[in-house]
Amino acid sequence: MLKPMLKRIAITSAVVALVGCVEGKPTVREICQSNPAMCSDLNDDNWCNSERRQLIFSRYERHQKDTSENQYFLMRDLQEYAQCMELASTIEHKKLKQKQSNRIEAYINSQKNIKKLADKTASSDHPLWLYWHWSNRGNDQALQKLLSLEGTPQMETPELKLALATYYTKQDSQKTFELLYSALRLYTPGERINPEIPSTLVSMYLKEGNGSQAYIWSQVAWQLGQDNLEKNSMKNIVNASEEQYEQWDEQAEDIVEKIKEGNFRGDYSSSS
Repeated sequence: MLKPMLKRIAITSAVVALVGCVEGKPTVREICQSNPAMCSDLNDDNWCNSERRQLIFSRYERHQKDTSENQYFLMRDLQEYAQCMELASTIEHKKLKQKQSNRIEAYINSQKNIKKLADKTASSDHPLWLYWHWSNRGNDQALQKLLSLEGTPQMETPELKLALATYYTKQDSQKTFELLYSALRLYTPGERINPEIPSTLVSMYLKEGNGSQAYIWSQVAWQLGQDNLEKNSMKNIVNASEEQYEQWDEQAEDIVEKIKEGNFRGDYSSSS
């Protein structure tokens, strides 16, 4: 009885593993081996590993499906990689000068790729690119086109809700909050989540003077990978007992779980 059972388990495990290989995304190593051009212009040391990894995945996604959305996320990842490599390229490697030279070359390549993609999308009317060219190039015509789309089904995505929130931040606090919460409610399971949304909520709540919500959303942003936030950084701004911090941490974990599962139903209510 035992041997047949073990055999069935082994076969089942093999099938599951095979399905996982077919259905799952390739690894960075697999992408670089099959498509060397996606990796050859990047640094080859340990600097900016997470940014490099995400950029390679974005290049792969665009290679699979060259949509405006995939181009936009590729641009975002190019910018994050370039920002990281700009710092890395200034750090001198005392023993291996070639390492520093490789980083400088990778940084220059990233800037060239950013310009190339920016030029290619300069006349695009896709709302994501309208937002990018306004926020990164100061294109007011792109902004007006973007605002004209407000309220249309085309704007019902998390990234575009964030785009509108960015515009209204200094003009309409209530509307900014509503747009940010709406963005989080739109996420579906498995979708890539932009930590700038909870990070912007941190700034908005601090501006409102709501320390507890600012702390909670800082933990959400941190858990979702916001680069410029550390887990305990908000403790220097928001004073509370350790017991209170723990309760807020639990609330943040619950929020993150709901967002990732596509079950977030939170809404903004003013503390004033």
